[in-house]
Amino acid sequence: MNILVFNVGSTTLKYACIDSASGNRLTEGLVDRIGQVGGDAADHLNAARIALDRHKDIDLAAIGHRVVQGGARFATPTLVDDNVLVELATLDTLAPLHNPPARSVIEAIAARNLSVPQVLVFDTAYFSSLPPKAYRYAIATWAYSEHGVRRYGAHGTSHRYVTEQAINTLDAATTGQRVISLHLGGGASVTASIDGVAIDTSMGMTPLEGLVMASRTGDIDASVPLYLMRQTGMTVDQTDALLNKQSGLLGLCGDVDMRTVLTRRSQGDADAALAIEVYVHRILKYIGAYFAILGGLDALVFTAGVGENAAELRTLITTPLAHLGIVIDPNANESPLGERTIADLTHPSATVRTLVVATDEEQAIAKQVYDQLFS
Repeated sequence: MNILVFNVGSTTLKYACIDSASGNRLTEGLVDRIGQVGGDAADHLNAARIALDRHKDIDLAAIGHRVVQGGARFATPTLVDDNVLVELATLDTLAPLHNPPARSVIEAIAARNLSVPQVLVFDTAYFSSLPPKAYRYAIATWAYSEHGVRRYGAHGTSHRYVTEQAINTLDAATTGQRVISLHLGGGASVTASIDGVAIDTSMGMTPLEGLVMASRTGDIDASVPLYLMRQTGMTVDQTDALLNKQSGLLGLCGDVDMRTVLTRRSQGDADAALAIEVYVHRILKYIGAYFAILGGLDALVFTAGVGENAAELRTLITTPLAHLGIVIDPNANESPLGERTIADLTHPSATVRTLVVATDEEQAIAKQVYDQLFS
């Protein structure tokens, strides 16, 4: 059965058609710079039409959609109907850059009255298992009960996928496998899991909380934006832009590309060196905290663009963790994946396995869609 997967961003529509029996990609592509001058499509509705037209000669069993925010309502893959579309619209404010364009694509396909079912797979769903002590903020109860202020997490599809791959590599038959997964890309997050069930995660109500990212602050004193607004007269939108688009690596050293930042650091650039120190320090704090919460660790997993490719960064992160049993082999670390999807970097002296797992959100979504509809 062929499953077409849509992964919609604020200005992109990434797609892949996957044969659920073999796992092979029949197609993959990107409708880019949506709504921009010289872009591939004027809006997400046209982007959806372009992608569908490219698959008009392929027999599709289903269409799966990655949706960033499912709130407390959507904890499992969900078949699209009119009621679901109404409920989905209520979540736009929780992920204003991602949910509205994804919803517009879903609605556009529904309007075409295709006989192909649509299934929504939510990034937040993996974190529906979090206990209240992990997802509740210490804020007045009315903010939680009336406005849904709580931790939802993000990158859940990726964390679920690489954690499952890690557990299978360790020993799927052994129970109690404790995994910390590091999804390090432009956005970055860390998740603690036991036997493939999420226990805690770094991103919060929005993807702003947690690790230092390309242009997001990550953890910050909640009074800082209030202070800046009072002192400078910044508006809510200006403050939002500062925290989400002008901070992180960009704010520290003026660059969002980790490769460039590492190169500048090697050339003695002080701002780049500080940016890396802050970036790594924040990751180490989360690993230590999650090590304590899990009561130990069986595997540390690196994934996503930076996690899979930046050997120097993996060294910087793991070197201070030898006292926790995390030690990597330098040779294995230099070229971990190649044509493989999983690489074991563990040094013989280590008591914790360190793995690099290539994330594959489209494959993970296709599997969840198939399981929801056909298994």
